[in-house]
Amino acid sequence: MSNLFGILVLMMILLGNNNLFAQAQDLSVVNAEFRNIDVNKDALITADEMQAYQVQKFNDLDKDKSNAIEINELDADSTGMHKAADKNQDELITSQESSSQFNEYFKQMDKDQDGKITEAEYTDYWKLNYKF
Repeated sequence: MSNLFGILVLMMILLGNNNLFAQAQDLSVVNAEFRNIDVNKDALITADEMQAYQVQKFNDLDKDKSNAIEINELDADSTGMHKAADKNQDELITSQESSSQFNEYFKQMDKDQDGKITEAEYTDYWKLNYKF
């Protein structure tokens, strides 16, 4: 009888929290993204590294090189970091909007305000804001 109970509990856990396995995968994506941003591999992201990453991502997403990311180009943004940048809701993200959004992200992630983001700060930000 106890084996049946254990199986039921396991099923409840697995079925009740169906994003349990997605959480680990999401965190591995976040950790990989952190390492991509940390160009000098010192386990810290500086404002300059974040800015360089923003420019790279903006250019990657701007497929038609119009100097704006159209709403349909956002589909390629696996991080979702640009979605909040369209403050005026015109379905175009300019380089200025993108840069401003990444500066905002940097300030939010840098909890101790030392001008650097640790991997823990980066991961905590994503856990808190995206509930995984």
